[in-house]
Amino acid sequence: MPTESFYKLDSGKRQKIVDAMKKEFSRVPFHEASVNRIVENAGISKGSFWVYFKSKEEAIEYLIESHLEKERKKSKEIFLKNKGDLFQSYLQIFDYLAKCKVNRVEKDLMANVFKNLIANDEKCLQKEPGEYLIKETKNIVDITNLDIIDDDDLIDFMKLLNYAMRINLLDIMTKKVTLQHARNRFLRELEILKKGISKEKKGD
Repeated sequence: MPTESFYKLDSGKRQKIVDAMKKEFSRVPFHEASVNRIVENAGISKGSFWVYFKSKEEAIEYLIESHLEKERKKSKEIFLKNKGDLFQSYLQIFDYLAKCKVNRVEKDLMANVFKNLIANDEKCLQKEPGEYLIKETKNIVDITNLDIIDDDDLIDFMKLLNYAMRINLLDIMTKKVTLQHARNRFLRELEILKKGISKEKKGD
């Protein structure tokens, strides 16, 4: 996370630095991102950057955390609105994330983040976004009609839902499929997870 010096900056200068980081981290994969380019676009010295952030990892972690904070708040709101319905909530969270009106820079930024999360080759990007969502919402889930024994069951199942959702969102961001195609596929996956796929033997 940023140092105290970063938070003491006036909002305009702080936003300029944030915009420069978003621009650079959205332009190329994390390991190729240039601090020199960030400070040039932000209009600050390289020394100042290292005063605000101890590493390049800290800089992108700050951007990720800011994004996830918005996602956490919206996800919790959706779960509460649906009275803890797990499947309906995940579909609506998918719709929110897929249609969220963000600019192209933010879309490219999160696409790069998701790519690195899946590749799992960057130390700073190994915090799975779904873990934040689960932490905020697992106590709201209505398990009345779910075959859930304990918290571990619920968390593991929500991880499956998160993974399916993120893969489909990534395919939209990288333009592998259309939004409608990804939504239909995610809906099918939700139905499979909801119903199960094993056939029970008659008489069991």
